[in-house]
Amino acid sequence: MSRLRLAVTVAAALAVGLAPAAASATPHADSLLSQGKPAAASSVENSTFPASNAVDGNAGTRWSSSFSDPQWISVDLGAIAQVDQVKLVWEAAYATAYQIQVSSDNLTWNSVYTTMAGKGGTETLTALAASGRYVRMLGTQRATQWGYSLFEFQVYGSLTSAASPTAPANLHSTAATDTSVALAWNPSTPGTGGAIKEYDVYQHGSQIATVPPSASTYTATGLTPNTQYFFTVFAKDVNGNVSPPSAEVPVKTMPSSDTTPPTAPGNLHVTGATANTVSLAWNASTDNVGVVGYDVYNGSSKAGSFTTTSGTIDGLAPSTNYTFTVKARDAAANVSAPSNAATATTTAGTGGGGTNPGQVTQITTDSDIPWGLTFLPDGTALISERDTFQIVHVTAGGQKTVVAKVPNATGTGGEGGLLGIAVAPTFTTDHWLYVMHTSPTDNRVVRFQYVNGTLGAEQVLLTGIARNLYHNGGRLAFGPDGKLYVTTGDAQNGANAQDLNSLNGKLLRLNPDGSVPSDNPFPGKYVWSYGHRNVQGIAWDSQGRLWESELGDSTQDEVNLIVKGGNYGWPICEGTHDHDGSCNNPNFIPPKRTFAPTGANSPSGLAIVGDVLFMSELTGQQMLRMPISGSSLPSQQAFFSGTYGRLRTVAPAPDGGLWLTTTNGDKNNTPGRLNNLILHVALTR
Repeated sequence: MSRLRLAVTVAAALAVGLAPAAASATPHADSLLSQGKPAAASSVENSTFPASNAVDGNAGTRWSSSFSDPQWISVDLGAIAQVDQVKLVWEAAYATAYQIQVSSDNLTWNSVYTTMAGKGGTETLTALAASGRYVRMLGTQRATQWGYSLFEFQVYGSLTSAASPTAPANLHSTAATDTSVALAWNPSTPGTGGAIKEYDVYQHGSQIATVPPSASTYTATGLTPNTQYFFTVFAKDVNGNVSPPSAEVPVKTMPSSDTTPPTAPGNLHVTGATANTVSLAWNASTDNVGVVGYDVYNGSSKAGSFTTTSGTIDGLAPSTNYTFTVKARDAAANVSAPSNAATATTTAGTGGGGTNPGQVTQITTDSDIPWGLTFLPDGTALISERDTFQIVHVTAGGQKTVVAKVPNATGTGGEGGLLGIAVAPTFTTDHWLYVMHTSPTDNRVVRFQYVNGTLGAEQVLLTGIARNLYHNGGRLAFGPDGKLYVTTGDAQNGANAQDLNSLNGKLLRLNPDGSVPSDNPFPGKYVWSYGHRNVQGIAWDSQGRLWESELGDSTQDEVNLIVKGGNYGWPICEGTHDHDGSCNNPNFIPPKRTFAPTGANSPSGLAIVGDVLFMSELTGQQMLRMPISGSSLPSQQAFFSGTYGRLRTVAPAPDGGLWLTTTNGDKNNTPGRLNNLILHVALTR
């Protein structure tokens, strides 16, 4: 009852003009845009306090949230607007920490005002100079035990047309064959940024085509029969403004009419053996259309995939007999009869303590996407599952225990969800566990105390990292300096990567409590480096230097050596590829190694042991070993090619080896219905 009486008192004071001095501030000539417009909120205390109460112009009604952090209220202005001023009229339950954010699509949010010193009463925020259709107050720290409560949430400015084009609508398939998919969509409407210049077509988050504005159709070719593909389309205007994405469309190619399998490979024979490998060669198969690859089998289990007539099978046990066969396959997935069998015996082992991948053993399976991985001081691990949003405890012997489901985590229908995970270097004394995940409104970094196998209350450290279907970044790791490093994607908007006021397309550096380190390169900002597209892996060498792996668009993936404050060029440069004629800018730092084409690689996790860099690949379905020489990566060697499928995370293990996770089926976003592996890779001398 005391809270109700206080609310009535404050409302009465506001009604007779007795609010704090800030309430006397009069908005300038801009129009009040929010009154009576549709409003939404993360929660309501009860049905008496809906979000609409905060935009009804009545100081006697209010919105009130549930009693937890974070919470938000948003208003749809109905069209893109120039937002100059926001006025918050708080009830007694106010925010000490909050952000004002804007969005053009109610999905990707940009913060235009942040405070850690909210005073309550009436707060008038001026000179915002923001553009968006949706405006939101995101509260991250309450001043009281109650929720957040606003009598009025008023947005002032002027309605404008959108700077960027509208999203292409009604993307759909008009036809599909066994190797092609025809797409069509409705033309986008230009914004104030100018006429439509082109449409960019994406497949699984990678650009595959550019279509002129006169057309709103495209046919993807060279596809695999009887396979599902996912497509999205963006519009781009003459000044480089990019629209929101179209809806993603899944399309399955038809089964092939080709039913003739290749001939069986001949003359399979052993060309060499070590303690952990067997090298093989065979004669080429023939096919009525064409052979696309060869699969090597160890008994009935696939041991590797190759496009040539030779290959090396890795991860074998020392002093062990193996029998191999090879089958050829064509583009229609017709498979030949097996080759002759070839037997080999691996040599004696050379022991651990090195940097050469040796025997691979299975630790356990996982029915979801084991995305993030961190080790506890006792040598056991914590795994984050992307689509179930669960943290799982795993021992070296393969015992699994679900710890908890992370609150407020959600997916994006693409690459968002429960992502990176890391324990603090001070874990033995403070028990802090750090997590990055997608929420309904953004990507964020939070932490929990992990004690006796359970999670404590969530503490939100960083919000406002824009989320999108793809390009969410997601790695967390503590550096040798004790700081927390966070990788972010550009949220499918390349302009974010060059914008120092955006958290996207960056490597971010935080103090363990979530504050900005005083020695960051840009005062008051979390940004450590920028100009990144979608950073997937980070690791430090023996000199304390930070390396990162990054997904390219349609031309080159890359590995970079990161320097404080460095600009790595995206979207102007993709690796060393020049997108607009200005990639030779001396302010851009080139990669140390590139990988082309992107469709054959897609780097993910990164680990360094003994100044050798190990990188897992998704579409490449292999792990690369790259020794560091000075500040370069002069060579690479592939391991496990096609053996385990898509490889997501690689991490140095406490015993001197590596843990490696697979991520097959990661495009279906169906929680807990997959068949992935957590593997141990021995490293030998």
